[in-house]
Amino acid sequence: MLSCVFEKLGAESLTEPDRIELVARAEVVQDQIDAIEDVIDDEERVRVGTTPVPSGDRLF
Repeated sequence: MLSCVFEKLGAESLTEPDRIELVARAEVVQDQIDAIEDVIDDEERVRVGTTPVPSGDRLF
């Protein structure tokens, strides 16, 4: 993700303090994305674990 941001902003022209701030902000955003993905994964596991399984040969 960070390389994409650097490319879009033309990061070669950024000053060192700006680069440091950009990296710090990107890390925060990545942490938020990771947290959201963890919640989604947890919800999917719960949903799969609580799905009733039919017993016997009958479907209904």
